[in-house]
Amino acid sequence: MNHKILGTLFFVVSAILISTQYIVTAILTLNLGSSDKGTFYNIFFNSGYVLVVLGVIFFIVGIILFVRDMVEKK
Repeated sequence: MNHKILGTLFFVVSAILISTQYIVTAILTLNLGSSDKGTFYNIFFNSGYVLVVLGVIFFIVGIILFVRDMVEKK
């Protein structure tokens, strides 16, 4: 498979994982009944780092694959 396509797929998975973290945070904030900025940030950082860490890892792998394909074509 073309590394550029695979890198793009990793970008998409990364975006989905990071957006899922924001959706989870929004749902948890609504359940508390408070919607100020501080509550959102507290819940975001206390709800876990798994999705964000995986999103960053997938993003980095996507960049590596994307750049690798660009360098190989030269």
